[in-house]
Amino acid sequence: MIIFTILLTPKTIAMKKIMILFAFTLMLTATAISQQGDKPAAMVFENQYIMPKSGMEDKFEAAIKAHDDKFHPDGPYKAGLRKVDYGEKAGWYVWVFGPVTYEGLDSRPAKENGHNEDWGKTIDPLVQEYGELTLSELNHDLSFGLDIMKSSPKYELWIVDLKKGQYYRFKALAEKLKKAYESTGKTAFLVYNNLVHTNNGFDVALLWSFKNFSDWANDPGPKEAVEKLYGSGSWQNLLDEWQEITEGYTTEIRSKVN
Repeated sequence: MIIFTILLTPKTIAMKKIMILFAFTLMLTATAISQQGDKPAAMVFENQYIMPKSGMEDKFEAAIKAHDDKFHPDGPYKAGLRKVDYGEKAGWYVWVFGPVTYEGLDSRPAKENGHNEDWGKTIDPLVQEYGELTLSELNHDLSFGLDIMKSSPKYELWIVDLKKGQYYRFKALAEKLKKAYESTGKTAFLVYNNLVHTNNGFDVALLWSFKNFSDWANDPGPKEAVEKLYGSGSWQNLLDEWQEITEGYTTEIRSKVN
């Protein structure tokens, strides 16, 4: 029997360490690439409040639809129109540009392809006032039911101001709500982070889908699902924490026009 013996000289030990380090580096790189590949692309939304002239609502809606069909169909520059049914801005419309990527904001339709001219000729004459313009990003980690929201004709929006330094607590609270809505699978729960902060601006926005006002009025909320997941009394604890971490919030009920 022939026995081969490898002498563990300092040189061979050093080579083994280098090979192990190289293999470990490759493993970390592969893991990082895999995680990047699994991470969904950023979804950014621009919301422009618009008040049409009195008596021009139908013409305004038709003009927006024709403009969106031409310049913002399904694709990288999608847009749609929402009407605020209830809330402080009831009667206003919201033109929603998105979802788009950040690259889409840079390459959006503009003067070169006739977009701005079309807006100026067909929509501007019907507008009484342009209101607030906001930019927000969908928080994929805290949201559930994007497909449900896409097919829902109405949604409830909470525009939330958080107390300073309390986002980490909000995040934990939203994670619990997401799991609760996931467990029922019926209602979309979406969280958006405000990207452009102003003195009176919001921190986060929460959206819930619903089909009609009867369903909205009879929706018991996620209390049962929360307590099933986290135990008796967990719903009240969640409400108490909400009061502790928020400065306040504003509610809107919106309908999808197109």
